[in-house]
Amino acid sequence: MSYVPFLDPLPIWSHPWWWPTLLLPLCAAVAVVYKSIRCRNMSDVPREALVLFIFIVVGMVLTAGALAGVASLME
Repeated sequence: MSYVPFLDPLPIWSHPWWWPTLLLPLCAAVAVVYKSIRCRNMSDVPREALVLFIFIVVGMVLTAGALAGVASLME
């Protein structure tokens, strides 16, 4: 066998397919579920979920940039 799980990781990080396929739907689902629980009126959910979705994605992008900067400084 040429591939041993957990010892030889798959080279998926060189391809940016995971960003729109995994991260954005997960952020949208978290935002909609959280705001569905927290809002008193369900007509407010789409607008507030969109705002929360944008905050989550921007926060993740800023965190990734900060971690990339720290990783480049430590090299």
